[in-house]
Amino acid sequence: MPIVKPRPSRPGLPAPRKRAGPSRPVTAFDEAYYRRFYLDSDTRVRSGQAEERLARFVFGYLGHLGIPVRRALDLGCGLGRWRGILARHHPRADYTGVEISPYLCEKYGWLRSSAADFKGRGRYDLVLCQSVFQYLGDEEARNAVANLARLCRGAVYLEIITKRDWELHCNRKMTDGKIYLRDAAWYRKLLAPHFRSAGGGIFLPKDSPVVLYDLEGG
Repeated sequence: MPIVKPRPSRPGLPAPRKRAGPSRPVTAFDEAYYRRFYLDSDTRVRSGQAEERLARFVFGYLGHLGIPVRRALDLGCGLGRWRGILARHHPRADYTGVEISPYLCEKYGWLRSSAADFKGRGRYDLVLCQSVFQYLGDEEARNAVANLARLCRGAVYLEIITKRDWELHCNRKMTDGKIYLRDAAWYRKLLAPHFRSAGGGIFLPKDSPVVLYDLEGG
C-alpha cells in the first residue's frame, strides 16, 4: 500500500481535491503519472520488494484458505507487476490485465475498461483491485463492487485509501491526493451485501465455502 509509518498531519501539506460532478477521475493516467508514482525511486508508492512481499502474503493466505489460483483478474493493473509475480507463484495460472489508461493499454496491451464496466468471461479465482476505488465516484464505486461480486469465485484483494489513511498514514509526496476521501465505514457498507472480510485486504464472496473463525474476519 502507499502507506508509511503513522505520523500526524501537519499544516502546509497539500490537501486532496474533493471532487464532485462526473465520476471519471480528473487525474490524467498518462506517462507522467506512472513515472512519478511507479517508476521514480524518490516518489513511487511501492518498491518491487514491497510488491513481492505483499504478493507472498496474498498467495500464502489464499493457499491457507484452500483457494486455488487458476485465473487471476487485475483491475487497474497499471504496469502489470502482478503478472510477473503471479507467474512465479502460480506458473500455470492465466492473467488478465484491465486498465483505464489509454497510455498503458497502448504500451502493454491491456484490455481497456474499468472495475465498474469490465465484462470478462466466466469468473476468476483471484480478483486484484489495488488503489482503484479512491478514483471512482459514488455510483461508479457501487457498480464496481457489484461487478467484483459477479466476476469473483474465489477471493478479492482490495487496497483502498480512506479519509483516515490520508489524514494519518499517507506520505503525501508519494501518494496521489486527487482522490475521493471516504470513511472506511462507507466502503464496508458497500461491500457487506456481497463479501465478507477475511482480513488483510482479502474479501470472500458471501457464498464462499471457506470457513473463517470469528476473529479471522474483519
